[in-house]
Amino acid sequence: MQTCAGEVGSGTATADLKRNGSMSSSYTPVRAAHVPGATYRLQFHAGFRLRDARAVVPYLHALGVTHLYASPILKARPGSTHGYDVIDHSALNPEVGTEDDLAALGADLRERGMGLLLDAVPNHMCVGTGNSWWADLLEHGQASRFAGHFDIAWNDSPRPQMHGRLLLPVLGDQYGAVLESGQFVPAFENGGFAVRVHDNQLPLDPRTYDRILAPAAILVREKFGPEHPSVIELASVLHAVKNLPPRTETDAARVAEMRVEVIAICRRLTELAERFPEAADAISAALVTIAGKAGDPASFAALDELLEAQAYRPCFWRVASDEINYRRFFDVNDLAALSTEHAEVFDAVHATWFRWVRAGIADGLRIDHPDGLFDPKEYLDRLQSACGGEKPLYVVVEKILGDGETLPPDWACAGTTGYEFIHAVNGLFVDRSGEGPLTAFYQQFTGLDDPWPEVVYRGKRQVSQSSLASELNALAHQLDRIARRDRRSRDFTLNGIRKALREVVACFPVYRSYVTDTVTDTDKAVIGKATRWAYRRNPLLGKTVFDFIRDTVLLKDSPSGPASSEYRALQRSFAGKFQQVTSPVAAKGVEDTAFYVYNRLTSLNEVGGEPGKFGWKPDAVHAFLAARITMPGGLSPLSTHDTKRGEDVRARISVLSEIPEEWAERVTHWSGLNHAHRTEVDGTLAPGANEEYLLYQTLVGAWPFLGEGVKGGAGEGVKKIEGAEVFISPSPAHPFTPSDFTPRIREYMRKALAEAKVHTSWINPNPEYEAAIATFIDRVLDADVSGAFLRDLGAFAERVAGFGRINSLAQTLIRCAAPGVPDTYQGTESWDFSLVDPDNRRPVDYDSRAEWLRDIDARSATSDGRNRLARELAASLSDPRTKLFVTALALRARREWPDVFARGKYVPLAAIGDQTDRVFAFLRTDGSRAAAVIVPRLPARHSAWGDTALPLPEEFTAARWENVFTGAAVEPSGGSLPVGAVLGAFPVALLRTV
Repeated sequence: MQTCAGEVGSGTATADLKRNGSMSSSYTPVRAAHVPGATYRLQFHAGFRLRDARAVVPYLHALGVTHLYASPILKARPGSTHGYDVIDHSALNPEVGTEDDLAALGADLRERGMGLLLDAVPNHMCVGTGNSWWADLLEHGQASRFAGHFDIAWNDSPRPQMHGRLLLPVLGDQYGAVLESGQFVPAFENGGFAVRVHDNQLPLDPRTYDRILAPAAILVREKFGPEHPSVIELASVLHAVKNLPPRTETDAARVAEMRVEVIAICRRLTELAERFPEAADAISAALVTIAGKAGDPASFAALDELLEAQAYRPCFWRVASDEINYRRFFDVNDLAALSTEHAEVFDAVHATWFRWVRAGIADGLRIDHPDGLFDPKEYLDRLQSACGGEKPLYVVVEKILGDGETLPPDWACAGTTGYEFIHAVNGLFVDRSGEGPLTAFYQQFTGLDDPWPEVVYRGKRQVSQSSLASELNALAHQLDRIARRDRRSRDFTLNGIRKALREVVACFPVYRSYVTDTVTDTDKAVIGKATRWAYRRNPLLGKTVFDFIRDTVLLKDSPSGPASSEYRALQRSFAGKFQQVTSPVAAKGVEDTAFYVYNRLTSLNEVGGEPGKFGWKPDAVHAFLAARITMPGGLSPLSTHDTKRGEDVRARISVLSEIPEEWAERVTHWSGLNHAHRTEVDGTLAPGANEEYLLYQTLVGAWPFLGEGVKGGAGEGVKKIEGAEVFISPSPAHPFTPSDFTPRIREYMRKALAEAKVHTSWINPNPEYEAAIATFIDRVLDADVSGAFLRDLGAFAERVAGFGRINSLAQTLIRCAAPGVPDTYQGTESWDFSLVDPDNRRPVDYDSRAEWLRDIDARSATSDGRNRLARELAASLSDPRTKLFVTALALRARREWPDVFARGKYVPLAAIGDQTDRVFAFLRTDGSRAAAVIVPRLPARHSAWGDTALPLPEEFTAARWENVFTGAAVEPSGGSLPVGAVLGAFPVALLRTV
C-alpha cells in the first residue's frame, strides 16, 4: 500500500514546487516501487460498472492477474465509453458507480492480495456541458479563477478583436447563418443568463447583463412608473452590474470582490420571480426581443452585439483548424489542454487520484499522454514527491517510443505502457523473406510505391496544414516575436517562419524532444536531424531559418551575443510549446493518417510500430527483451484500448508475409470477382485499390466464420461462442449470417477512410464516397450476391487462421514470461478478433470465460488430465479455451515464481539443427531455478523439427524439467532440449526446473 506525503496542495513537496517552480533532478529510486505481477485492463462505462468488476475479480485472480488496471473513472461526459473526456477531476464518474462501490472493489482486490492501477488523464479535460471550470472561464474570461488552468493564447491572435477572447468552435454552420436561423436562444436560468445553441449552454458574462436588464427596466418603468418596487430593484441590480470590474482586471482583491458581487447579483435575480414578478416578466419579454425572429435578419442585431461582448466567440467548428486559440488534445475541439505545469492546477487535477492512493484503494497510476505535458520530467518528479511516500508510487507512462528510441532515464516512473513491446514481439512473427514479393504485389495492385518515410512525411505535413494548422500558426507567431528581437533574425518573414516550422515538425524523427533548462545530447540529435532533413527537402527556404529554429529550441545564444535572461525565457517558452506540437502532429500524421494509407502488411501498422521495417530478426528481439531487465516495471501488452487491431487479428495478418505469392493470387482473384460491386464516384471507382487491399486483409484477419467448434468440456459438438466474435459452426450446411460482422466491417472501413484522408475525412466528409464503400461491403458479404467470393475467402481465412492461432499462442507466452509486467486487455485472454476502437470496447462474456477456466482447472487437476487436455486443445486450436489455457497457466507460473519471472535474468537460447530460424526460445533464471520459453515462429513455412535442439547453459544441462502445459517431464539430451519432443504435444512450451 502506498501513502501520500501530506495533504495534496499543502504537502512540503508541493509547497516547494510553488516556491521554486521546478523539481530537483536527483530523484532516482523508481524501481523500489511495488511492481505488479500481471495487470488486466477493464474499460469502465455505464454498461460495465464497478459492481460488474467486483463480480469479475475472482476470475481475474484465478487467471493469475495481480492488478486490475482500470480505464479512467473520474466524472466524464455523459455516455462516455472510454472515460478520457473528463469533465470533473474532483468526482468519481456516477455512471460507473459510487465511492462505496470503488472502496468495495478495492477491498475485494486486497482480500486476494491484488491491487488497482488507475488511468490518470492530466493533460486535458472535456469542455462540454458539466465542466464547471470551463463554464466559469466562459463567463469571466481572463478574470476567471480557472483562466490559468487551461492552455489558452489569450492575446496571440492576429485579429485585434480576438484579444482577450476565446474562440469557441461549437457551431454546425457559419455564425451568421446559425444566428439568423434562431438557433441561439438566450435564457435566464439559475440566477444567471446564458445562450443555448445546439447541445451547448454558453454562460453570459455578468458584466453584459445590462444588455438584457436595461431594456427590461425600461419596460417596467413605462408600465408601472419610476417608483414601482420592480423598477427600483432592476435599477439597483443594473447599478451593481455596471460597477463590476472589467474582465481584464488583474488586481486579486478586486477580482475577489467581483466574484462576491456576482454571487449577490445572481441571488437577487433568482429572487425576482417571487418578490418582483413584474421585473421577472419584463426580463422574459426582453429575452424574447433579443432572441430575434427567423426571417428578419435585422432583429438579431442586439443578440449579435451581446455575443460579441462575451469572453468567447462562437464559430463554425471548421474554423478551429486555422484559428483556435486554446491547445487541444490532438485536434479534438472539445478536449482542451490543461496547464498542469502550474502547481495549483496540478493539485486540483490530481486531488482525487491521490485521495484514493492515500486510502489504499489504488496502488499505482498510468499517466495518459505525457508528451502533451509542458515538462514530463518535472511532472513525474512532482507526482512522486506529492504522493510517493516511503516508496515511490508505481507509475507507468503512455509514451510512444520511436524505433530505437529509449525512455528518458531520469523520468521518475517504472516504464511505459508497452507499445514498443507490441512492436518488437509482433515483428518476430513477420517473415522478412516475404518483404520483396509482398511489396512488389502491393505496388502493382495499388499503384502506390512511396516508401514509408515519405508517407509519414506527407501525413504529418497534411495534418499540420489542416486539422492542426492553428497550433502551427500560434507557434509561428511566437517564433516571429523572438526573431524580431535580434538583428540576425529580424528579416525572417512570418510566412517563411511558418513554412520552415511546418517542415521541421513534419521531419521530426520522434514524437518529441525534452528540452527544459538543460539540453541533452539526445535532444540535440533529434532536433538537429529534423532541421537538416527539413532543409534538404526545402533548400529554397534557406538554411539560416532552419538553423534559427534549431538554435531557438536548443536554447543557444544568438550570433549577435549572449542571450539576455528575457530572451532565454522566450526561448524556453517556445521550446516547450514546440515540443507540445510535434507530439500531436506525429500522432495524427502517423497513427491516424499514414497507418491507414500504407497498407502493405497491416499487422505492422500499430501504435509505436514502424511499418517500413518488415519484421524483426530473432537476435534483435532477444536484445530488446534482455534490455527490459533494466526497467522491469514497464507493461508488456499485445492489445490496448488504442491498438489499431487486436492481437489475434495481427497474428493472422502476419501469416501473409509467409505466403506472399498465394496471397497475391487470392487478392487478384477476389478483386476480379468483386469488380462489379464497385461504384463510380466523381470519376473514380470506389473503393480504390488501396482501400480494397486493406479490406481484404481486414476480412482475413477478423473473419469469424470458421469451421471448428468447441470440443470436450461441457460436451462434444458445436457451440456458438459470443455470437460472431469467435466461432459459429463446423457444419458445412451452416448458413453465412453476417448480421454482426458486416456492420462492424462497415464501421471499421468508414473510420479507416476518414483517417486516411484520401477520398474523405472527418473534417471534409464525402458522404457519396462513404456510401459507395458501405454498399461494396454489403454486396461482397452477401452470400446471395457474392457466394463464390465468400467460399474462396472462407477457405483461405481458415488456412490462415490455423497458422495465426499458433502465432497468437506464441506471442501470448512471450508476453507472460518476458521481462516486464504482462498486461492483458479485456477479453483477449481468449480468442478475440476486435478491430480499432470502438470495436474493441464491445461487451466481454466473463461468465463463459470463468466457466472455461473452471473446466481447465478441473481437467488439469492431475498431470495426466492436463496432458490429455493439452493434446485435445492442440488438435482443435479454435477452441476458445486454448488461449485461455496458455494465459492462465503462464500467469500462474509467473505469480508462483516472481524471483524468476519478475526479477530474474534473461538468457537467449540459440537453436541448432534443421529449423533454427523457426524457433524462438529463452530462459528466465534465478540461481538454480529456471523457466524455459520455447515457441515456434513462421508456422506456414514450417516442416518437421528434425534434429532442431536448444543447447542449455552448462548449469542447467543436467536439470530436470517439467512442461507447465502438459505436465510431462522433459529430459535434456546431450545438454540440449530437443524442440520436436518439447513441442510435440502442444504448440508452445513453458518448462520449469523441478
